[in-house]
Amino acid sequence: MCRRGRRAGRVFGIHYNASKAALEGLTRGYAARRARDGIAVNAVAPGPIDTEMAGPLKASSVAEKLTVGRPGEASEAADVVTLLVRNAFIPGQTIRATAALASSEFRCTTKKRG
Repeated sequence: MCRRGRRAGRVFGIHYNASKAALEGLTRGYAARRARDGIAVNAVAPGPIDTEMAGPLKASSVAEKLTVGRPGEASEAADVVTLLVRNAFIPGQTIRATAALASSEFRCTTKKRG
């Protein structure tokens, strides 16, 4: 089982996380309904992207917590969208293009079977 601390409602609040979970649910639901019609429904959940709105993120040095050491570029997020648009064999997925949060933000644990 893998857990991401930032997805647990501690940073932006329960309402923010609930809306993101709802979008993922809608994505899977519509994908199931439309896949046989040749329509792939997917979502992209980008991490910090270097835009005018990212000023507060830059000021808080969030880039230091990213494995790549910088926020993403808009073109990098667009590349993920292009991948999904060109490939109808990927239905109902939420692609997290997050620049891989550092290990302190991402923990994986394993559970032994009986």
